[in-house]
Amino acid sequence: MELYHNDHFLELLHSETFWVAIAFCIFVILSFKKTKKILIESLDKRIEEIKKRINEAKKLKTEAENNLNEAKKNLKKMVDDKKRIINEANEEAENLEKKLLNEEKIYSERLKKRIVDRIEQSKKQAVNDIKEIALNISIKSIKDLLNNEKEITDDQLISKSITNLFYKSKKEQKNYKNL
Repeated sequence: MELYHNDHFLELLHSETFWVAIAFCIFVILSFKKTKKILIESLDKRIEEIKKRINEAKKLKTEAENNLNEAKKNLKKMVDDKKRIINEANEEAENLEKKLLNEEKIYSERLKKRIVDRIEQSKKQAVNDIKEIALNISIKSIKDLLNNEKEITDDQLISKSITNLFYKSKKEQKNYKNL
């Protein structure tokens, strides 16, 4: 059997199919080495690209986080500024309101004082006018009395003078009120 085995082996060595299969295996092995090298280089390049993209993404993420933090700071500052401005405006409005109310009070008091002064002046003038009218009536009554030279008793004279004073006073008061 051993001979059969050797013969078979010799036949196999002289066979074209065997040598084509061996050449194909050598070709595959050589191709695999070159292809492996090309595949490894290609994968290495792809890995490098992916690393670059990841690094760029990390940088973009960091920049975005920084921008977000800065935007948050700016927003907080703007909110704080807005609150401060509103508070200042409210304080200024309150101060202005107090000032205006104070000025209005002062103006009101001055106007009230002027009105009271005018009323007092009018009262004094009215009293003076009444005194003058009473004096004029008294003088006229005395002149009338002296012109008539009738003998009139003291009681009649007093009574007539009072009556004349009363009627003329009423008449003058009506005239004064109509002014």
